[in-house]
Amino acid sequence: MIKRSRTFPICSSKDRNDGLAYRLCESIDTDLNILLISRQEELNFNEDILGLKNLPYVIIDYIENGWDNNFKETLVIGKNTERFDFLYGEGWEKLHDFVKQYPPKIYFKRELLKEDESDYLKPIEYPNFQSDYPLQLREEFNNRPIEVLNYWGRSHEARLILHGSIWKNSQAKGYAVCDNIYQFNHFMHHEKDARKWLSFHIPFYDRQDISQIMKINAMSKLSISLFGCGRKCFRNTGESIVNSICVMPEDGLAYSYPFEHGKNCIKFSINDDVTGLKNEWDVIGACEEALKRNDLYDIYLESKKIADWYRVDNYLKNYLEPLINKIL
Repeated sequence: MIKRSRTFPICSSKDRNDGLAYRLCESIDTDLNILLISRQEELNFNEDILGLKNLPYVIIDYIENGWDNNFKETLVIGKNTERFDFLYGEGWEKLHDFVKQYPPKIYFKRELLKEDESDYLKPIEYPNFQSDYPLQLREEFNNRPIEVLNYWGRSHEARLILHGSIWKNSQAKGYAVCDNIYQFNHFMHHEKDARKWLSFHIPFYDRQDISQIMKINAMSKLSISLFGCGRKCFRNTGESIVNSICVMPEDGLAYSYPFEHGKNCIKFSINDDVTGLKNEWDVIGACEEALKRNDLYDIYLESKKIADWYRVDNYLKNYLEPLINKIL
């Protein structure tokens, strides 16, 4: 019989927890209990957690620090909770005190700085739930009709800056832009410019079928993923890499399967102002330079490999479950 974890959300109402993370936790083949932590503006503490005090358990922490956090240290519940002012109130105090007194056997952290990774603190991401796509031959990839895809919601102000910069630079760089997903088919049919960039604003109140976006992703050589409500965007590990090459910031975070510039992704540097409001993120320059590379197809092949490593079944079997079950 396949074992499944018993997952304890931090708040008393399951509906207020991260549904995708809960689904992942419930799929882990383990005898250990899991304490699932996600960001809550006001935590209604789940009293069932107190039953873990004499049992071995695991923490899986998907908290996003916020788009305007300067990210100078890793938030670890039970250690430095009080230094993060977006976690306030009696519920977070109770959770902090419990974890401090009864620490887990291992702590998986989404927003984990590289220098803080240890045998106790391990990175975790959202896995790849997308359909698999067959690899293209070199000529097929090189002939993709779209150079760059950027699709975004307003979870970070830098995304607005990039959208404007793509338009601002289109004349100087010599590419055509489509910024409305509802105009995409007409754009592809009528636009004669060989260089095509897409920057779709897709707000939370007008979500699109991700399978349709993945089809457009498969027509694009590069797929941009910026910071969102936290530094680690779900697009890095679950969407952009599926059938394109991810263009992402040097975020300083630890990953279950590392992203390496020029090998399986394209990275660009940022300065200390991670809000993106005062600095220039040269995303466009990174894309332009990447498009000139003669090894872009090879990076695409490696991107497919990392997409498979993050595919949910592989992620459970080859990453999460071995780390969790070795402490039994």
